[in-house]
Amino acid sequence: MPCRKVTIEKVEEKRQEMIKLGAIYGLTSLLTVQASQELDTLLNALASKRDSEYFSLQKAYRYF
Repeated sequence: MPCRKVTIEKVEEKRQEMIKLGAIYGLTSLLTVQASQELDTLLNALASKRDSEYFSLQKAYRYF
């Protein structure tokens, strides 16, 4: 998902979609599993974004 800007809102939308699919088709359906994998990708991208922001700030404050 490098082209899309990852936000908490997008993560929440995908989580809600996955929950609905699970309720309709079951937890092991292909649609539910795919939504779960997409959610994992979004969460990993968000965590990576936060890590890089944290380390950038850490570098900046090192000189103060």
